[in-house]
Amino acid sequence: MSLLVTGYSIQAQPDKTERQDNLQQQKVVFFNEKLQLTPAESGKFWPVYNDYQNRRDKVARDRNTLMKYFESNMNNMTEAEASQLIGKYMTFQREETQLLETYTKKFQEFLPAKKVMEIYTVELEFKKWLLENLRQNKIPAQPRN
Repeated sequence: MSLLVTGYSIQAQPDKTERQDNLQQQKVVFFNEKLQLTPAESGKFWPVYNDYQNRRDKVARDRNTLMKYFESNMNNMTEAEASQLIGKYMTFQREETQLLETYTKKFQEFLPAKKVMEIYTVELEFKKWLLENLRQNKIPAQPRN
């Protein structure tokens, strides 16, 4: 039985990685087209943007973990504990704002201001596009075996 489970997890992993790679490729094409990045701009943009996204995602994961902890424990939590969680939540919000400020400055080092501002609208457009394609099953939500 363990061989079947092991075989399944080995088989499922490449599908997940392949799906993630495919989504990343689609995102690169989407952003490059929408932002009309030149090859030079694109070469500078993606390392900075990926770093920004990874850091922002970590803050979001940490904030979500905090919220799940609160939801699971709120009935047994003291006011003092809830107050501490509020402080932590606000810290996550400040971290996200600081990331936005820091990376906006980094983007402005090699992109015009209009393209920098457009990054944030293109992110929203890409999320809408991705959700729509997931709804229409154009992009599988789960790896298929």
